[in-house]
Amino acid sequence: MSTVSFDVTPPQAPGTTWRLGAELFLPAGDPPDTVQLLLPGLTYDRRYWTAPGALDYTRYAVGEGCAVLALDRPGTGTSERPPAEQVTVDSNVEAVHQVVTALRRGAPGVPAFRHVVAVGHSLGSGIALIEAARHGDLDALVVTGLLHAVGPLYPEAAPALYPAAEDALLGPAGPPENYLTTRPGRRAALYEHAAGMDPALSAYHEDTKSTVTAGEGFTLDAIYQPEVAAAVRVPVLLVAGREDRLFGGGEVSTGDAASVVAHERKFYTGTADLEAFVVPDAAHSLNVHRSAPSWYAAAHEWLARRGPAHE
Repeated sequence: MSTVSFDVTPPQAPGTTWRLGAELFLPAGDPPDTVQLLLPGLTYDRRYWTAPGALDYTRYAVGEGCAVLALDRPGTGTSERPPAEQVTVDSNVEAVHQVVTALRRGAPGVPAFRHVVAVGHSLGSGIALIEAARHGDLDALVVTGLLHAVGPLYPEAAPALYPAAEDALLGPAGPPENYLTTRPGRRAALYEHAAGMDPALSAYHEDTKSTVTAGEGFTLDAIYQPEVAAAVRVPVLLVAGREDRLFGGGEVSTGDAASVVAHERKFYTGTADLEAFVVPDAAHSLNVHRSAPSWYAAAHEWLARRGPAHE
């Protein structure tokens, strides 16, 4: 593992540069042709992908011979914290696009990769969708924790947030105005399926929370516009937690993969290559549940079969 950074120029703030932090994980030997770009969700940073033990997605991927870049999106983790109104869904998309370009060209400490696959969670999935639709420079998408229908817990997500400056964990770092995080204890209620959790992992989940900006919150609807998914032309794997009640349990059933594909097919009209995997005993935050390695295995089987490596 090596720590790297990327300087991006946001369209919302001409003349400025944001530095984004990341970790690059490479298997032994020569770097592979493909890199997975990991994009965490709302109130998460790159630590979502490095949960302890067998739940460490990066360790699993490297064990499969894959290269992965775990990115801290603008305003999270080790990345810079610009004014909240500048950190929107759109500025995230353009920042990610510049990272994708750097991965293809190579950058200090980062080899050049022929193929880039985005693996997102929730908001990170939505950012990857818009990036793929707008710029067409991704080779495949693994979309986790995001469907085109909300579940019964979705209305509770916004009230669960409060100023990060008031949070005992994040407040001492001095987060800017209108940076928000989850209230203590709300992550478990919204994002976890208790029967699929270990107490230590629930504690890890709480202790590694990050922020979301008001700018991101006000622009979330951009992700769900029908023209976005319709413009994606590359293979897509959808991954849903069977017990997810933010994006399941309502209009769309997460009971099995066929139901997920049947619902989402009417949105992903631009690709004929759409599959799904449902993670048992898992809610929205898939990677902190005991069953998470089941989707890691399914995603890598799918990538070997339908991703750039199969060409």
